[in-house]
Amino acid sequence: MPLSNGNGAGAGSSLAAFMLGAAAASACAALAFGVGDRRHDKRRVSSPLPGDLALCAESISGPGSGACIYLDHAATTPIYPEVLEEMLPYFSEHFGNPSSSHAYGDEPKRALALARTRLMGLLNCNSDEGDSDGGDSIIFTGCGTEADNLAIHLALHSTPRPKKGRRKHIVTCAIEHPAVLECLRLLHNRSDIDLTILPVDREGAVALADVEKAIIPGRTALVTIMAANNEVGTLQPVKSISELCRSKGVLFHTDAAQAVGKVSTALDDLGHPDLITMVGHKMGAPKGVAALYVRPGCLEADGRSTPAKDGYGSVGLALVGGGQESGRRAGTENIPYIAGMGKAALGLTERMRSDDDGGAPKPQWRRNAAKMEALRARLLERLQDGLGEENVVPNGPADQAHRLPNTLSVGIRGVQSGELLRHVQTRVAASAGSACHSSGGGISQVLQELGVPDEFARGTLRLSVGPHSSSDEIDRASDIIIAEAKKQLGRK
Repeated sequence: MPLSNGNGAGAGSSLAAFMLGAAAASACAALAFGVGDRRHDKRRVSSPLPGDLALCAESISGPGSGACIYLDHAATTPIYPEVLEEMLPYFSEHFGNPSSSHAYGDEPKRALALARTRLMGLLNCNSDEGDSDGGDSIIFTGCGTEADNLAIHLALHSTPRPKKGRRKHIVTCAIEHPAVLECLRLLHNRSDIDLTILPVDREGAVALADVEKAIIPGRTALVTIMAANNEVGTLQPVKSISELCRSKGVLFHTDAAQAVGKVSTALDDLGHPDLITMVGHKMGAPKGVAALYVRPGCLEADGRSTPAKDGYGSVGLALVGGGQESGRRAGTENIPYIAGMGKAALGLTERMRSDDDGGAPKPQWRRNAAKMEALRARLLERLQDGLGEENVVPNGPADQAHRLPNTLSVGIRGVQSGELLRHVQTRVAASAGSACHSSGGGISQVLQELGVPDEFARGTLRLSVGPHSSSDEIDRASDIIIAEAKKQLGRK
């Protein structure tokens, strides 16, 4: 029997106001999956929304009234309809606090545990890991930045102080996400740590030999290298780095925000990192939820000790307050968003057999990756055909085994990407680089580190497709970009 809030009609009006945002999200999600296709403009997610809100949801339209083609999935993904549907009951019927001992807390508590298990499934965790349900391994946070920052501080506080009063040392690379780089620079500028920032090659990859040389025995507390770059899509040699760090007794963290749902994030394939960041809005879940995986026992190995067994907040590692997340991160858990992230993880790991590939069923992420790779290749080919192969050069690895399948960072000779994007922004949603550090103008730090020639760097676009992108969208978007580029170049 459904739980009742006992407030009668008054509660209904409050719920209606609160659920308007969810209705809007439902409509926007539908638009994102059928941009430019009027058959999808009124898609509904089955949910117990009041009738007026359902009608309101149908009337909401995205940029350009549905005509704008979305090619910026690296910045954020739409909330997938099945994810939104999973979230909705926790805004209404199951609104309780998971820490409550009464009936209203039961379903939120179950949803919290289920989401942890589903995220562990995304890591392909098994009983050998010692925590297959994620109870001791998954810490939910409010965003990827928080998860990255927490990983850094956990490493620093669990590692013993070096001898002779020396500072602890951290190794990272020059094209890390600002959530890592800026945090480390702040600590370094305050003289809290010594910091080594490794260069990358012309494809954006870190050399394993450089990582090994950078590790200082007795001082290096952490190596943190992202799994996949958010701007050019380079896949770092995470497995080799993780195994190296384990052999040296050094903690290893990887930000896997861009990797999840596009390449394997199975622990075996990643080399069993100690700390892994996963982010909801990069995988079809909402913004405002992320998770940090902590490998069981890693904070107690090699002379380390778990900081503040009574709660990370007490020593400044996390929010100070209640005992949520087993004392590791205070604050009432955001159950609707956490449930959504869990559902997104489940959707990526579900195995299905298609009619045209035969063989054993494949997890959905592999099927998505194959489709996105084909769309990326189609987009690059059309741009090169339309503007000349010598004028359109992709940045990052050429070998698809060394890059994300969905991300195309491409330089167009003689074009100003900012100007081009301003002219097409109501028809094609794309970016000149990472949305997390795109406001500064000029050539991005990532492209500078890769040594991209100025004539191509200034005309670089980051075009990133999603699992629901279509060939028709790719064709129309490429035509729009080609036409605008030709205007800039004075061609017909």
